[in-house]
Amino acid sequence: NTGMEYDTCMPERVGVRVRRLPDGEFCNAFQTSSGDRFFELDVTGDGLPLGSLLEIESGSALYWGEVRQQAGSLALVWIEHSLDKSKLQPIRESWGE
Repeated sequence: NTGMEYDTCMPERVGVRVRRLPDGEFCNAFQTSSGDRFFELDVTGDGLPLGSLLEIESGSALYWGEVRQQAGSLALVWIEHSLDKSKLQPIRESWGE
């Protein structure tokens, strides 16, 4: 068991927000497909360099991973960690957010 949590109801293209770690700005992208431990992202502009570490924010979860393949605006991201955003709510409440 990997402990990974994924959105299981996914239309063909899903809007997500992506940023390079550790301190990049969020930009909009589309998740065009996914598998057991990867996402394919369509990022406008120059794309993402190989080896980039990313934070990906979807509607219900946060994901962290690494760009393993890149071709134009498409990037294949190996997902290392995920977190269901609903599990963050108690923490946010205790911090007063």
